Amino acid sequence: MESLPMHGVIDDKLGNALALAVARHPRANLQQLAALAGISKATLYRIAPTREAVVALLATRASSHMRGALEKARLDEAPFAAALQRLTEGVMQGKEWYLFWSASLWSDLHDAKNDEVTGYTPSFYSAALEAYFLNGQKAGVFRVDMSAKWLAKAYDFLLYAAAESAQKGEIATVGIPAMVDQLFLSGASTADVTHMG
Repeated sequence: MESLPMHGVIDDKLGNALALAVARHPRANLQQLAALAGISKATLYRIAPTREAVVALLATRASSHMRGALEKARLDEAPFAAALQRLTEGVMQGKEWYLFWSASLWSDLHDAKNDEVTGYTPSFYSAALEAYFLNGQKAGVFRVDMSAKWLAKAYDFLLYAAAESAQKGEIATVGIPAMVDQLFLSGASTADVTHMG
């Protein structure tokens, strides 16, 4: 006999599918989300009876993923490049959750009728990134002609582009953390950039 999903309980495979469905289709209703995740509306209803409940469940999991990635990154430990690498790897291990998380920072996913893009919303994640870059600037590792807030956004947007491109099959998932970190750090480090003519 097949076991039915319990209310509020979601496994990783279904969670990833739903997180990606909401990130790509933020105004989808419950039936559409179920179809995008490859399950029936009845199955999704047993987990979360409303679209808002699905979004709330996903938001909790996404927040947990981001907090876990920050904790494992140990951004306050030198060297700074190694800490950033740990963060990139941690975030990318759950790229679907990160894509959902990013979508939630740009618009109110709880309101299916509101399609207004509110802009990048500060969070515990953005605050941790800003503190990391500010500490790196004080240590002479990162450029000071760019604000820590801008460096945090630039890194985050690059990470988002990599996660989205990997999800769409535009780039291979293997090696993304190294690619993101190398591309970002080559422009953010205080080392001289060699210009090729």
